[in-house]
Amino acid sequence: MMIDDFGKLSAIDLHMQTNPALSDRLAVAVLGMIASGNLPPGARLPAERRIAMAVPASRVCVRTALARLKSEGYIEAVQGSGTRVVPMNQNAKLDALIKANAENLEDLRGLIGFLDRCLIERLLTRSGPETLNEVSAAIMALPPPAHAQDVAEQETQLRVLIANATGNPVYRLVTEQLRRGMHCLFDHSHRMARGGLSDFVLSRRHALSAGICHADMEVAKAALSAAIAGVGHGSVVDADHPTHQDTILRGFAVAGHEELKRRIAREIVGMIATGRASEGGHLISERRLAQLFGVSRTSIRKALAALREEGVVASDERTGSRVMDMKSELATYAAADLDHLRTMARLRGYLEVWAASRAAARATEADLEDMRRILSEMGRSHLTPRRRIDLDMRLHLTITRAAGSAVHLYVTEILRDLMMAYFDISLGVADFGPACDAMLLNHHTKIVTAITAGDVAAAARAMSEHVGAFSNRYEEIG
Repeated sequence: MMIDDFGKLSAIDLHMQTNPALSDRLAVAVLGMIASGNLPPGARLPAERRIAMAVPASRVCVRTALARLKSEGYIEAVQGSGTRVVPMNQNAKLDALIKANAENLEDLRGLIGFLDRCLIERLLTRSGPETLNEVSAAIMALPPPAHAQDVAEQETQLRVLIANATGNPVYRLVTEQLRRGMHCLFDHSHRMARGGLSDFVLSRRHALSAGICHADMEVAKAALSAAIAGVGHGSVVDADHPTHQDTILRGFAVAGHEELKRRIAREIVGMIATGRASEGGHLISERRLAQLFGVSRTSIRKALAALREEGVVASDERTGSRVMDMKSELATYAAADLDHLRTMARLRGYLEVWAASRAAARATEADLEDMRRILSEMGRSHLTPRRRIDLDMRLHLTITRAAGSAVHLYVTEILRDLMMAYFDISLGVADFGPACDAMLLNHHTKIVTAITAGDVAAAARAMSEHVGAFSNRYEEIG
């Protein structure tokens, strides 16, 4: 991995390395802890000897990793005080890294909070007592967490459990695709807790379990949303405190065998979601994956074995591993019935309104020019239905890009095929009548005008009116 890739809005690219070194992965691990706030500006790193024991690795390896970060200006040796992260405003790349990570976490917080509300509402309004009791019991069966990483894993599992219990395949598959983001958010939200972590988590689980068992919507929602805020959110970390130094050392296990396997598996899932990991439906070779990640083929095999257990990939004796076609499955579900279209309308409502608001604040002149060009073509007469749908999709994707959020770009890419199916079906099923084209052009004109004017509130209202027209129509049809 290239250090300079950190802090950018785009997804981290994995660069070819002919002779990958453990020191590179150590350097990346340190950057990850800096970005997450576990090693804030000015924080002292543990001694080389302790880092080497935690990985495990030689002190020469640790020294090489730290030397690289020093040369890039991320850390510095302070006489009499050891090695520390440089203070804020002394390295533009460090400032950009921290800012981008903080923004991504806030975007994730909003997105997963919205999905949590959808899952709870769906579960409690569509499930019988037997299902609610089963979910309640499964929540209480989760073991007490020992560390923040345990909380992150269990919180992710809990949401997958609820999504599966809703019986809604769209929510289930979207939740599966967001596993990686959920894990990152919950790890950050709980990492700074110094004491009482287990008590906090267990008391919240009791409340969630009771809320679901008794179909108490408000209690269940409040209990689930508490995990997103986290006990450490907004607190100040004393990175020099001995207890927190132990937490930092656990973070260096990223280069260890088991954690490395999990990280590789998560990265492969991300590549699959964005179409960068397959060729003709088959996963790219183990050799190429090993080169991309800078690890051995043995590590790749272990990660793929974990993904096979989760159903993300499947083995083929003749042609190797193949990617399970989740996006096609999503598209099929979106077309299945009106209920699934309503689900998609709700998801789209959140994503599109958010994107329009952010685009109004951030769109560049190049973004605005693209929107105006698409809008101009939309106004032409005698466009084929297929062309109208393509232009509609292009406009909404351009708005999402203009919003400049790595999180929403990622989610939009995951849902691209699903959204295309939704657009195809909606413009036929919704049946707004002969004035449909004029209505949609009017909606899109209002949206682009508000974004061009930089009016955040007006952009949100215009987009809400647009997506709300479809939601309302689905309710009328039903």
